[in-house]
Amino acid sequence: MIERCVFILLTIALVASVGGFFLYVPILPNLAVTVMLGGLCAMFWLGVRVGRGPQEESAPQSAPSDGSQLSLS
Repeated sequence: MIERCVFILLTIALVASVGGFFLYVPILPNLAVTVMLGGLCAMFWLGVRVGRGPQEESAPQSAPSDGSQLSLS
């Protein structure tokens, strides 16, 4: 329960600080910072996706029947 309250308060603090940033700084630097942060987030997301690598999928193994085994004799 405490974690949820802290998360909500931190979210409100983040939104308030971003709102204050947008109020006191002209729009062009705002757009530049927004585009840069968006690009960094996109690169991080892409790196996480690529870094995971291929997912190992195991195919169900069926029991071999007598007709499919090779015999050396």
